[in-house]
Amino acid sequence: MGNGKVAKIVPPSTEKMLRAKDQLASDFNALVSDAEELLACTTAYSGETIAGARSKFKGTLDQFKDRVSDAQTSAIEGFDHATAMAEEYVRTNPWKVVGAAAVVGAVLSALLLNNRR
Repeated sequence: MGNGKVAKIVPPSTEKMLRAKDQLASDFNALVSDAEELLACTTAYSGETIAGARSKFKGTLDQFKDRVSDAQTSAIEGFDHATAMAEEYVRTNPWKVVGAAAVVGAVLSALLLNNRR
């Protein structure tokens, strides 16, 4: 059976990847919030140098937010595509999937029975 196809469709570390994505999103939101707070705190300061630096920083922050948003959208689309491919594979090859599940179940059962002894 082509286990390589299944591994390409659904990566084994999906849960770990989702946790890392959630942590990255949380860190990003904290960074953006802190940066926006910093910009708000500097509005009381005047002068061309400060105004120019604030403007440049705001532009960079806006670009960063757009890029991360695009990357997040792309990642979601990729995950949705992988899910659709996995569902299609299961739909077109149900007996292969059932067979693979039976083999995995038998191996796990054998391992668990050997562990009890």
